Amino acid sequence: MTINRKWYVVYTRPNAEKKFADQVNQFTTGCDVYLPLITENRQWSDRVKLVSRPLFKSYVFVYLNDDEYHYIKRLSGFVEYIKFNGKPSVVSSLEVEKIKTIIASGFPCEPTTRKFALGQSVEIKSGSLRGYQGKLVDIKNDAVFAIEVQGIDQNLLMSVPASLLSFAEEA
Repeated sequence: MTINRKWYVVYTRPNAEKKFADQVNQFTTGCDVYLPLITENRQWSDRVKLVSRPLFKSYVFVYLNDDEYHYIKRLSGFVEYIKFNGKPSVVSSLEVEKIKTIIASGFPCEPTTRKFALGQSVEIKSGSLRGYQGKLVDIKNDAVFAIEVQGIDQNLLMSVPASLLSFAEEA
């Protein structure tokens, strides 16, 4: 008998992602849970500490069949399944693997809802090139952008992480 499982996304109470994922991990039915975590240095007044935090706040990916889908709702921290058009959002295994690969790469990443478009004027908002403006000429993997900086009748192409860019109109 084949058990048909799908990846769903659960919206949890704030700061309850790890506890919820631990509860799902305790199931013996064969369901799976994935909580993408990123590690960063946090500065306190007396020390710097390496901490893990969820990549997507309040989101936990769960691999469930129909029976487990309904049982999960009873767990502490569960708020709702992420839905589109009234139906639970199903994420493909390929997309979950992409997230795992990006996390495993060790490159810094942050989710964003911003949509940059080719040809758009952008500005570097931090770092040694802060304030430089250019035109977006390429987008690779939604993480690294090449921008065209014009000056002295020359063009300079550089790759800039998306986290350092803002729309030029905002500045």
